[in-house]
Parts: sequence; structure tokens; C-alpha cells
Amino acid sequence: MRTHPRLRNPSSILLILFATACSLVAASHATALAQQSPLSISGRLVNGSPQPDSLFGLPVILHMQGEATYDNKTTITDNDGGFTFDGIVYDPTLVYGVSVRYQDAIYGTEVNLADGTPPPVTIEVYDAVYEQDVIRIGSASLLFADADRMTQSVSALEIVKVINDSDFTFVPGSGGPMSLLRFGLPPGAEGLQVDTRLLGADIVQVDRGFAVIGSVPPGEHDIMFTYTFPYDGVETTFEKSFPFGADSLRLLSPNEVLSLASEDIGTPEPVTIGERPYQLIETSNVERGRRINVRLSGLPQTTLADRVQGAVTGARYEYIAPALLAVFLTALIPFAIIRHRTRRTAYSEVDERTDPE
Repeated sequence: MRTHPRLRNPSSILLILFATACSLVAASHATALAQQSPLSISGRLVNGSPQPDSLFGLPVILHMQGEATYDNKTTITDNDGGFTFDGIVYDPTLVYGVSVRYQDAIYGTEVNLADGTPPPVTIEVYDAVYEQDVIRIGSASLLFADADRMTQSVSALEIVKVINDSDFTFVPGSGGPMSLLRFGLPPGAEGLQVDTRLLGADIVQVDRGFAVIGSVPPGEHDIMFTYTFPYDGVETTFEKSFPFGADSLRLLSPNEVLSLASEDIGTPEPVTIGERPYQLIETSNVERGRRINVRLSGLPQTTLADRVQGAVTGARYEYIAPALLAVFLTALIPFAIIRHRTRRTAYSEVDERTDPE
């Protein structure tokens, strides 16, 4: 029997079958979406500030974000601040969210369509205020996590709780760099990484530190950042500024990493976390604009063997000990980094898509 020449190669058959299967899956997915009943999302804007302005005629955006796709729909609020999106075909590969820009601030929330049409959405907005007096730091915590003798650098983690006790949203930047939400860093700091749940926030470098450009609505908001800074010798002085002060301040380091001391805020006390000895310095009522100095001693030094190894391999040993960070987060400052990256990306695009320019 003669074999058909186009079917002699088994790999060709497999490729044809695979392509056919992919086409069937795609067609099945499209058919399933088309067969679903369209959903709707309705909701209302509520102004939490005293003597609020009208919320009529504001653009509300429905975000639909996928791994490589983004789409949106826009509607306008009615006289009562209500809004509705109709004809939504749910796609489980997408993340849905609703946002609005009101008086230079962005507000929004995720929307779950997995179970059908969701309950009405309420988005609370506030009138904007541009004075920093409404902002304070409830708690500031600093962990000296590791000292690397090869790079002669200290790895640090800071967590601050930003509090807005007013009935207005603080919008930074109207008065120049000094009106931003600023945080100080030591000289020579590198590798800055910032994590915050403030909607649409951006990070910029400023003199002696960085600033978070993002509106701060009423409530408490956690900001975490990590960095490294250099040292020279077995001892160095760490200087820290507090533009917004702090209700409480906590400094911490494992005993084997370095030794803490500060004439400005007190002497360290021994604490045990996870069966590991730490030094802890605590103080309260740190005034706005205050600077403190902390003496870090017992820092490891590079040996001759280390220098030879570094010259031969050219390796760079720089890290932040994840175990120390995890212990610090769970044992001292309950802080959950819950940030949906797709949500943040979608909401951050509101600035560009709703900018009047």
C-alpha cells in the first residue's frame, strides 16, 4: 500500500493536531463568552467632606485589564452621583475595576464579576486640600536587616503609617517640592524600592530622599521601602529626618548584624523575635522636621581574602535578608502588602486617559 507523501512525517501530524486543538479551544472560549448573559455594574459616588459639591457630570471609568490587553468604558454620573455600565460580557482572564477622578485625586475599587452582576458599588470621594497640616505619621519603624562586609553596605527596611485625620483628601505638589509627601534617606543610599497602596501613586527623587506623588484620602495608609547605604570602618553615624514627625518611632537590628546606640532617642533594649536576639530602641512624639542620629557599631570589615576574591571574581554580594524582613513584618508591625499589580496599572492610567490636556 502506498503512503500519502504529505502524511509520512509524524511530527507534521502532531503539529496539525496541536494547531487544530488550539483553534478549537479559542473558538470554544469565544463561544462561551458570546453565550453569557451581559452583566451590568451600577454604583454611586458619595462625598464624605462637609458641605460637599455636586457630583453630577463626572466621568466614571470601567477598567478591563488583562495580561497584555487593556480596555475601558466611560459613563457620566447623574444628579445623585449614580452611574451604570451595561452590556458587559464577563471574561475570567480580565480584572475589572471602577475609578473616578475628583478634584485632582483618583478614587476607585475592584469589581468582582465572577458570580454575575455585583451589588451596587459605592465610591467615597472627598474635597481636596493642599496643606500638609492634615498629614501625620502614626508610626515609623526602621530595621537594619543586614551588614554586608563585601560591599561595605547596610540593608534597611522602613515602614511608616501615614494618617489623614481630616475629612478631606490631601493632594501634594501645589507648593513645590516641599509640599510633597517626603521621606529622608541616608547619604549614598541605593536600590530604593517602595511599596504603597495609595491609588495611582508615583515615586520621585528629591533632595536627601524621595517623595510619593499621590493623593492621601482620610484614613491610615502604610508605606514600606527598602534600600542600602554605605559605611566606612567599624562604626558609622546614621542620620534620619522626619519631615512629618512621628507619634512613635522604633529602631531594630539583630545582635549579630550591628550594635545600636543613640543619644537622641535613648538606649537599646534586648528583645527576642523568633528565638533570635535583637536590639530595640523606641521613642514617641517625634516633632515635625526633627533629625536624629543613630550610631551603628560593630560593622563587619572586608578581609584580605575577601578583597582577593572580589578582585578575581568581580562578584557583587548585596542582598536583604528575607527571613529578617518577614520576622519584622509579622512580629512587630502587622503589615499586609496587598497590592494587585494589574489594578494599580489600570488605575494609574486614569491620569493619562482623563487628563484634560
